[in-house]
Amino acid sequence: MNKNSRVVFYFIFICTVVINITTLINGVQKHETWRIVTGAASLGLMLTAGIIVLVKTYRQKSKQVS
Repeated sequence: MNKNSRVVFYFIFICTVVINITTLINGVQKHETWRIVTGAASLGLMLTAGIIVLVKTYRQKSKQVS
């Protein structure tokens, strides 16, 4: 992963996390259960995907060094 693609990945990841958080907050403010569930589920999936990507890249870098 070169530097430009990493920046684009982080930008897209942060934008989707912000969208998910605002969906969650709007659901709480408007008392709409479906928005709360949708925001929480998508936020959880995005964070899980981000952690998996970071762990995989860390393992690849440690294999390249050794």
